[in-house]
Amino acid sequence: MKKLTITILLIVLQLALWSQGAINIGIKYGANSSSMLTNFDEVLVQNIEESNITSYHAGAFVRINAGRIFIQPEAYFNTKGGIIKPIGDMSVQIPSVTNFEYQTIDVPLLLGFKVICRELINLRLYAGPVLTYVTANSLYSEISDLRNSDLNQRYTGWQLGTGIDIWFITLDARIENSANVLANESKYSAANRVYLLSAGIKLF
Repeated sequence: MKKLTITILLIVLQLALWSQGAINIGIKYGANSSSMLTNFDEVLVQNIEESNITSYHAGAFVRINAGRIFIQPEAYFNTKGGIIKPIGDMSVQIPSVTNFEYQTIDVPLLLGFKVICRELINLRLYAGPVLTYVTANSLYSEISDLRNSDLNQRYTGWQLGTGIDIWFITLDARIENSANVLANESKYSAANRVYLLSAGIKLF
Protein backbone atom coordinates (compact mmCIF):
# COMPACT_ATOMS: atom_id res chain seq x y z
CA MET A 1 0.00 0.00 0.00
CA LYS A 2 2.87 2.35 0.87
CA LYS A 3 4.60 1.64 -2.47
CA LEU A 4 1.36 2.29 -4.36
CA THR A 5 0.90 5.62 -2.58
CA ILE A 6 4.46 6.68 -3.38
CA THR A 7 4.03 5.64 -7.03
CA ILE A 8 0.83 7.68 -7.37
CA LEU A 9 2.50 10.71 -5.78
CA LEU A 10 5.46 10.43 -8.16
CA ILE A 11 3.11 10.23 -11.18
CA VAL A 12 1.19 13.30 -10.01
CA LEU A 13 4.45 15.20 -9.45
CA GLN A 14 5.74 14.24 -12.90
CA LEU A 15 2.51 15.39 -14.55
CA ALA A 16 2.73 18.68 -12.67
CA LEU A 17 6.31 19.24 -13.88
CA TRP A 18 5.45 18.34 -17.49
CA SER A 19 2.47 20.72 -17.43
CA GLN A 20 4.79 23.72 -16.97
CA GLY A 21 6.63 23.18 -20.27
CA ALA A 22 6.64 25.35 -23.41
CA ILE A 23 4.38 22.86 -25.17
CA ASN A 24 1.53 21.02 -23.47
CA ILE A 25 -0.43 18.10 -24.87
CA GLY A 26 -3.63 17.02 -23.17
CA ILE A 27 -7.02 15.38 -23.37
CA LYS A 28 -10.41 16.89 -22.53
CA TYR A 29 -14.02 15.88 -21.95
CA GLY A 30 -17.10 17.95 -21.32
CA ALA A 31 -20.76 18.78 -21.79
CA ASN A 32 -22.43 21.23 -24.14
CA SER A 33 -25.79 22.87 -24.72
CA SER A 34 -26.65 23.66 -28.34
CA SER A 35 -29.40 25.60 -30.11
CA MET A 36 -30.21 26.76 -33.65
CA LEU A 37 -30.82 30.40 -34.60
CA THR A 38 -32.95 30.31 -37.76
CA ASN A 39 -34.98 32.44 -40.15
CA PHE A 40 -37.89 29.98 -40.06
CA ASP A 41 -40.19 32.57 -38.47
CA GLU A 42 -39.59 34.99 -41.36
CA VAL A 43 -39.93 32.42 -44.14
CA LEU A 44 -42.98 30.66 -42.67
CA VAL A 45 -44.48 33.89 -41.23
CA GLN A 46 -45.24 32.37 -37.84
CA ASN A 47 -43.86 32.37 -34.33
CA ILE A 48 -41.38 29.63 -33.44
CA GLU A 49 -39.62 28.41 -30.35
CA GLU A 50 -35.95 27.40 -30.41
CA SER A 51 -34.98 24.80 -27.80
CA ASN A 52 -31.60 23.46 -26.74
CA ILE A 53 -30.24 19.94 -26.83
CA THR A 54 -27.51 18.76 -24.48
CA SER A 55 -24.68 16.40 -25.30
CA TYR A 56 -20.96 15.85 -24.72
CA HIS A 57 -17.62 16.37 -26.46
CA ALA A 58 -14.25 14.64 -26.10
CA GLY A 59 -10.87 15.15 -27.71
CA ALA A 60 -7.35 16.51 -27.36
CA PHE A 61 -5.46 19.79 -27.39
CA VAL A 62 -1.95 21.16 -27.88
CA ARG A 63 -0.91 24.40 -26.18
CA ILE A 64 2.14 26.31 -27.36
CA ASN A 65 3.21 28.75 -24.62
CA ALA A 66 5.23 31.94 -25.07
CA GLY A 67 5.11 33.71 -21.72
CA ARG A 68 1.58 34.95 -21.19
CA ILE A 69 0.62 34.36 -24.84
CA PHE A 70 -0.38 30.93 -26.13
CA ILE A 71 -1.74 29.24 -29.25
CA GLN A 72 -4.01 26.24 -28.73
CA PRO A 73 -5.17 24.01 -31.60
CA GLU A 74 -7.69 21.33 -30.65
CA ALA A 75 -9.64 18.47 -32.18
CA TYR A 76 -12.66 16.82 -30.58
CA PHE A 77 -15.79 14.83 -31.31
CA ASN A 78 -19.03 16.68 -30.64
CA THR A 79 -22.82 16.47 -31.06
CA LYS A 80 -24.74 19.65 -31.93
CA GLY A 81 -28.18 20.80 -32.98
CA GLY A 82 -31.41 22.19 -31.62
CA ILE A 83 -35.18 21.84 -31.80
CA ILE A 84 -37.48 24.24 -33.67
CA LYS A 85 -41.25 24.14 -33.19
CA PRO A 86 -44.17 26.52 -33.82
CA ILE A 87 -45.96 28.25 -30.95
CA GLY A 88 -49.43 29.74 -30.73
CA ASP A 89 -52.69 28.42 -32.13
CA MET A 90 -51.68 25.05 -33.61
CA SER A 91 -54.81 24.91 -35.78
CA VAL A 92 -53.46 27.71 -37.99
CA GLN A 93 -49.74 26.90 -37.82
CA ILE A 94 -47.77 25.41 -40.71
CA PRO A 95 -46.25 22.05 -39.61
CA SER A 96 -42.64 23.01 -38.99
CA VAL A 97 -41.21 20.95 -36.14
CA THR A 98 -37.53 20.50 -36.97
CA ASN A 99 -34.97 18.50 -35.00
CA PHE A 100 -31.35 19.27 -35.84
CA GLU A 101 -28.94 16.70 -34.41
CA TYR A 102 -25.61 15.94 -36.00
CA GLN A 103 -22.20 14.59 -35.01
CA THR A 104 -19.08 16.59 -35.80
CA ILE A 105 -15.33 16.79 -35.56
CA ASP A 106 -14.47 20.31 -34.41
CA VAL A 107 -11.03 21.85 -34.97
CA PRO A 108 -10.58 25.19 -33.15
CA LEU A 109 -7.42 27.30 -33.45
CA LEU A 110 -7.33 29.54 -30.39
CA LEU A 111 -5.13 32.50 -29.49
CA GLY A 112 -5.02 33.27 -25.79
CA PHE A 113 -3.62 35.43 -23.01
CA LYS A 114 -2.88 34.37 -19.44
CA VAL A 115 -4.33 37.02 -17.14
CA ILE A 116 -2.83 35.20 -14.17
CA CYS A 117 0.38 33.30 -14.90
CA ARG A 118 1.82 31.40 -11.95
CA GLU A 119 3.78 28.19 -11.65
CA LEU A 120 0.87 26.10 -10.38
CA ILE A 121 -2.14 28.14 -11.50
CA ASN A 122 -3.12 30.37 -14.38
CA LEU A 123 -6.25 32.09 -15.63
CA ARG A 124 -6.73 32.23 -19.42
CA LEU A 125 -8.80 34.19 -21.93
CA TYR A 126 -8.89 33.08 -25.56
CA ALA A 127 -10.71 33.31 -28.88
CA GLY A 128 -10.37 31.98 -32.40
CA PRO A 129 -11.96 30.31 -35.40
CA VAL A 130 -13.31 26.76 -35.44
CA LEU A 131 -13.73 24.50 -38.45
CA THR A 132 -16.53 21.92 -38.16
CA TYR A 133 -16.78 18.69 -40.16
CA VAL A 134 -20.17 16.94 -40.05
CA THR A 135 -19.66 13.17 -39.76
CA ALA A 136 -23.30 12.05 -39.25
CA ASN A 137 -26.61 13.83 -39.72
CA SER A 138 -30.08 12.97 -38.44
CA LEU A 139 -31.96 16.11 -39.47
CA TYR A 140 -35.73 15.63 -39.19
CA SER A 141 -38.20 18.28 -40.33
CA GLU A 142 -41.92 18.62 -41.04
CA ILE A 143 -41.05 21.38 -43.53
CA SER A 144 -41.44 19.72 -46.93
CA ASP A 145 -38.75 21.71 -48.73
CA LEU A 146 -36.10 21.41 -46.00
CA ARG A 147 -34.08 18.30 -46.78
CA ASN A 148 -31.46 16.33 -44.91
CA SER A 149 -29.00 17.08 -47.72
CA ASP A 150 -29.35 20.85 -47.09
CA LEU A 151 -27.07 20.58 -44.06
CA ASN A 152 -23.51 21.59 -45.00
CA GLN A 153 -20.85 18.93 -44.53
CA ARG A 154 -18.47 21.54 -43.16
CA TYR A 155 -18.76 25.10 -41.91
CA THR A 156 -16.88 27.66 -39.84
CA GLY A 157 -17.51 29.52 -36.62
CA TRP A 158 -15.88 31.43 -33.76
CA GLN A 159 -15.21 30.54 -30.15
CA LEU A 160 -14.66 32.79 -27.15
CA GLY A 161 -13.86 31.47 -23.71
CA THR A 162 -12.02 31.44 -20.43
CA GLY A 163 -10.21 28.74 -18.50
CA ILE A 164 -8.18 28.00 -15.43
CA ASP A 165 -5.27 25.60 -14.94
CA ILE A 166 -4.48 24.11 -11.54
CA TRP A 167 -1.30 22.07 -11.89
CA PHE A 168 -2.06 19.66 -14.72
CA ILE A 169 -5.87 20.02 -14.49
CA THR A 170 -7.63 22.34 -16.97
CA LEU A 171 -11.18 23.72 -16.65
CA ASP A 172 -12.79 25.67 -19.49
CA ALA A 173 -16.03 27.48 -20.37
CA ARG A 174 -16.66 28.85 -23.84
CA ILE A 175 -19.31 29.90 -26.34
CA GLU A 176 -19.36 29.07 -30.04
CA ASN A 177 -21.30 30.81 -32.81
CA SER A 178 -21.34 29.36 -36.30
CA ALA A 179 -21.95 30.62 -39.80
CA ASN A 180 -25.00 29.33 -41.70
CA VAL A 181 -25.04 25.52 -41.48
CA LEU A 182 -27.49 25.15 -44.36
CA ALA A 183 -26.66 25.25 -48.06
CA ASN A 184 -26.63 28.69 -49.69
CA GLU A 185 -29.19 27.47 -52.24
CA SER A 186 -31.77 26.92 -49.48
CA LYS A 187 -34.17 29.72 -48.62
CA TYR A 188 -33.75 28.69 -44.98
CA SER A 189 -30.78 29.63 -42.80
CA ALA A 190 -29.68 28.28 -39.44
CA ALA A 191 -26.69 29.14 -37.27
CA ASN A 192 -25.54 27.00 -34.36
CA ARG A 193 -24.87 28.45 -30.90
CA VAL A 194 -23.10 26.17 -28.44
CA TYR A 195 -22.13 26.59 -24.79
CA LEU A 196 -19.34 24.24 -23.72
CA LEU A 197 -17.95 23.23 -20.30
CA SER A 198 -14.95 20.91 -20.14
CA ALA A 199 -12.28 19.45 -17.91
CA GLY A 200 -8.93 18.16 -19.08
CA ILE A 201 -5.54 16.80 -18.13
CA LYS A 202 -2.20 18.03 -19.46
CA LEU A 203 -0.25 14.84 -20.17
CA PHE A 204 2.96 16.62 -21.17
